[in-house]
Amino acid sequence: MSYWGQRNYSYEKPAQSTVSADELKARLAAVQKVAQRDWDKGFIESLSEQLAKGRTLSEKQVETLGKIEYRNNPDVIDARASWQTAFTDEMREIAKVCARYYEANPPYFGDLVEKILTRIDTDFTPTEKQYKAMCENKYALKVRAATYDAPAFPVGTLVGLRTSAPWKAKQACTMMAALVLSVGARPVTSGAKGAKTYEILPVGGATKVQVEERHLKKMRQPKKK
Repeated sequence: MSYWGQRNYSYEKPAQSTVSADELKARLAAVQKVAQRDWDKGFIESLSEQLAKGRTLSEKQVETLGKIEYRNNPDVIDARASWQTAFTDEMREIAKVCARYYEANPPYFGDLVEKILTRIDTDFTPTEKQYKAMCENKYALKVRAATYDAPAFPVGTLVGLRTSAPWKAKQACTMMAALVLSVGARPVTSGAKGAKTYEILPVGGATKVQVEERHLKKMRQPKKK
């Protein structure tokens, strides 16, 4: 079995006292042969020089070495390549939906949100771990449902406002009824049930209003004479 096959690379850091200098030198020599990033190569070289001078590595340095080994592990590299191939256009759109939610509800996933919203269509793909963490948690699943579930009030439906509706919407809908003009008028930014957004036009009014599904109720269509 190869050196890589014998090791179980993960982000778990061993206690520094349990790692001998000889073992560290062997690990550095192995990962030095396959490291791709310039930063990784420079860090490995620095650690090797420290050990050659008889110095002890800190726990933080050993932990960082473990991360370098992990991302240069051939199995991890193969898995990453497979994920890149498996990442579909649908998943890309889901990532955008979730990123817009977290953009409106900071500070979670700040750096990842910025990369998805600015680069996912060009040169960035989130890792499998990043995608699952941001797009498959309980809040993200509610946002996805609100975004993709069929609307309770299709375009053309006559609706009224519930008592829970925002004050601004109530002020606009003085006639108590409005017509649905579009669904998904803006990104879902709430994890609440019924957070799908609508654009409505109050009856007798000229100003469009944006309101969430949970604040609407269906009105009876007036009978034709």
